[in-house]
Amino acid sequence: MLRYDSRIVGDVEVLTLSGGFDALGAAAFRGHVVQCIEQGKRKFVLAFSGVDFIDSTGLGFLVSILKTTLKHGGRLRIACLIPVIYEIFVMTKLDQVFEIDDTEEQSIQAIQTTTM
Repeated sequence: MLRYDSRIVGDVEVLTLSGGFDALGAAAFRGHVVQCIEQGKRKFVLAFSGVDFIDSTGLGFLVSILKTTLKHGGRLRIACLIPVIYEIFVMTKLDQVFEIDDTEEQSIQAIQTTTM
């Protein structure tokens, strides 16, 4: 089951994820991000350090979250993918769609220094 913690760093919402990113958890997580967007938040870092599983539905929800964020003028970066999850991003070519960083700090710095 997907779990997430949220914290604010400057104007960036950092969401630290753990567990499996599958249909059930991903749907609830997408709802949280949409709610944040409705509240005016526009910059998100998804820290995947604790995610040990992702399926095709989870990947689809990630793309949906990215599209929704971009549609509202926001930015989203992914950080801390473990090797097996990163390999899935590479195999599905999603590494070319998402902005991926090694650490949360790199993602936060990159998202704060870009203008929207």
